[in-house]
Order: sequence, then C-alpha cells, then structure tokens
Amino acid sequence: MRHFPRELKEKSSRAENQKGRNGRDTNVIRCLLLSGANNHDWRRSTPFVKQTLESSGLFEVTVTENPSEVLEDTEALCGYDVIFSDYYGPEWSDKAKANFEAAIRGGMGLVVMHAADNAFPGWVEYEKMVGLLWRDGTGHGGFVEIDCRIVDHDHPITKGLSDFRKREELYHRLVHMHDVPCHVLAVAYSNPADGGTGNDEPVMVVTQYGAGRVYHHVLGHVWEGGDMTALEDDGFKRTLIRGTEWAATGAVTAP
Repeated sequence: MRHFPRELKEKSSRAENQKGRNGRDTNVIRCLLLSGANNHDWRRSTPFVKQTLESSGLFEVTVTENPSEVLEDTEALCGYDVIFSDYYGPEWSDKAKANFEAAIRGGMGLVVMHAADNAFPGWVEYEKMVGLLWRDGTGHGGFVEIDCRIVDHDHPITKGLSDFRKREELYHRLVHMHDVPCHVLAVAYSNPADGGTGNDEPVMVVTQYGAGRVYHHVLGHVWEGGDMTALEDDGFKRTLIRGTEWAATGAVTAP
C-alpha cells in the first residue's frame, strides 16, 4: 500500500477491500485522467490518451473534467495507482491540492503531458513534482518533424527503445524549478531554422516527489482545429504507455 497520511491510508484500505468484494481485477493499473481545461485541444487529446492506455491492456482509465471536485474526494482518490494530467486551467481548491500532494508524496504515480507543465505558476509543490516547467522565457518553434533521441538506454521506460521521428511542437527553455533533480531520458534538437534554440531540448523526463514517481511527457501537441499527428505516431504512444506504467509501478512490462 502507498504510504499516504493516516486518513488517506485508512480510506485506501477500505477502498481496496471494496474493490476486492466487487470482483474487480486487482492487477489492472487504475489511472485517473485529469482534463476539462487546456490551451490545447483537450477534447481530442484526452479521449486519445484514454484509448491509447487502455489499448495496452494494462490500464483502466477514468476521465474527469472537474479535477478539483474529484481530488477533494479522499476515498475515491485512493482507488487509483496513477494520476495523468492533461490539464491546464483554473487552480484547484486548497483541499484538492493538499490531497494531490499527499497522494503523490505517498507513492501514487503522476504523468504530466505537454501543456500540463504550463499549469499552476506559483504552486511550489506542483513545480517540485514536474521539475521542468513552461514559465517566463519558455517557448517553442514550429510544428515540424523532430528526431527524438534516447539518452538513457538503461531506464525502465526507455530500455530497448530506439530513437524515433515525429511531428511535434517542441518546447524549448523549460525552466528548472526549485533545484529539483530531473533525469532526462530523451531529447530532440531544436532547429533554429524552425524557430528553435539550436540546443537539444528534453522530451522525456522523470522526477521523484517523496515516494511518488513522476513522468513528464513533454510531447503531445494538438491544437484546436489542427491535426492529430503528434499523438498518432507509434513512438509517442509507446513511450506514453511505458512512462505511465513506470509511474504507477516502478517497472515496465509494455513492449
């Protein structure tokens, strides 16, 4: 059991017992997908993420378009193994934020995709979870083909993976917040000819927040009215599945 504070731990135990009585598969990874607001097209990206994760056979995904309300429900929150954020919108209630912090600190996994790293400027604990965030000075070049290059071939998420090429809005100059140790798994070259920096920029990053594993999937640009090519390629889907499994369990079984 995750090491939640006492209230979360007691309610988590009751929730686990209830799941067993209901005959649910205790091996499936239960994912809470936060959505409902973003400066990108969450109405298309969120269903795509849900479908992608569930197609692996590893996950059961619950989507909420009202994260603050769901995160305030301590007992419901304890039923999940990993939280996936496709959210960039209004700040949550104090109770929701406190529960979120306690859950991740206690060992629940967290995945942050693309513009979710833009969220919550000034919320220090969220910034400590993510490590590299879109803040003043961050930007991106054009929506172009980029080459994603694995730089750590030994991490469970990237072990056995090859470099991959995809179409993407590559963020550059993400801001390193609060001296959080950030481990970069993959980078892509930000080409000045496309409005980039001339540097390698991180596209896959992991951090640790208490006992919680955090996977930052910097990729995933879907603009309203634009195409879905950034999400549809195999490299994106494969790394998304593997990163989410690792955040939840610390291991990777997905191919």
